[in-house]
Amino acid sequence: MTSLVYVYKMIKRSSSLRSLRNANISVFLSTVTMSNQPTPSWFNIPSGTMTASVLDIPSKTLSLCTSYPRPALPSSEWILVRVFAAGLNRAELRSRTSDPPGRGEFNIFQSEYHVDPPSILGEEFVGLVHDSGSNTSFRKGEKVAGWIYGGGKAHDGAYAQYVICHKRRLFRLPQNTKLDWETLGAIPMSMWTAYGSIFEAGELGKGQTLLVHGRSSSVGVWAILLAKDRGCKVIATTRNKEKVERLKKTGADHVVLESDLEKGAVMEICPKGADVILELVGPDALESFTLKTLARHGTAVCTGMLMKGWDIISFRPSMIPPTRKLTFYGMTNRGSLGEEDEGLEIVEDVLNEIIGKVENGTWKKRYSWIRSLIWRRHRRHMISWRRIKRWEKWF
Repeated sequence: MTSLVYVYKMIKRSSSLRSLRNANISVFLSTVTMSNQPTPSWFNIPSGTMTASVLDIPSKTLSLCTSYPRPALPSSEWILVRVFAAGLNRAELRSRTSDPPGRGEFNIFQSEYHVDPPSILGEEFVGLVHDSGSNTSFRKGEKVAGWIYGGGKAHDGAYAQYVICHKRRLFRLPQNTKLDWETLGAIPMSMWTAYGSIFEAGELGKGQTLLVHGRSSSVGVWAILLAKDRGCKVIATTRNKEKVERLKKTGADHVVLESDLEKGAVMEICPKGADVILELVGPDALESFTLKTLARHGTAVCTGMLMKGWDIISFRPSMIPPTRKLTFYGMTNRGSLGEEDEGLEIVEDVLNEIIGKVENGTWKKRYSWIRSLIWRRHRRHMISWRRIKRWEKWF
């Protein structure tokens, strides 16, 4: 029988995309009764319409649709959020270039894994609660954030006016914050990925040395800010000589060019090795550089995959030097299908602390750099930044 998820996607990507109405929903509902596939946990009957940035797979472009079906609550455990800012991530770029996602990216929806992306991308957002299920603690009007929540992977994401989010992946922002939505939107996902990687997984302590391999990514930036805030020594790497001074101004104590890594530049700075290494380039670098650069009892946290590789080819335990450790960080820390959540009870407290420091000027806002970085990385696969700015009117 035809896959329910596949039929739903074909309906949403039909030639009448800009005028999807109740007729298409009726087709979908009739398919539910005919399919032998289980109904997705995120399935809902849309209510009304909204504006959204919709992905066209063949052309890899985004189109503005002003009459896209607005989602409703799939069950009493879901929340509908009015989106005011959505993040741009490398994961969306990979979706647009047809690179398959990793199963872990589906997080709590790993049992519903599928390769093709949904019509609306967007894995992180901030906004206001518009509607909430009876089995949640959220109330209308609360400021919230969600990331790695299934949107943009299992179901439609945050490049839209409204998005649905399961209660396990929605977190309250400080309700009295004065930061604008643009600033708030740049914080949660990359900040928490860095925080979880170096403190929860790497157990970085005051006075220890952190090495960030792939530092010019947003997660790398946050890792340096957070580590320096806790009194740690930070070494960063970059491939670009022009970024060295900028990275030092961000807080890195030492910046090493990638071309100098094989020459032992890091070991000259810390002869005993780094206590924690945040590996953002990818698994390919683990054996050739990362693991052998660890200090005794040090930990390598492989969180990023800037080189698009998910796997270690021919992994063997002996590739990890004795007394060194290799780990990973993700919001789902146990359970092959995302059943378990560990350590997330501190998320809202951390958000409150970090947003407070941005608000009081501990960390400065640098929009121009962020915008130029987004443009350079996405220019071949997205419309112009000027067009994006025009779209902000409907947020």
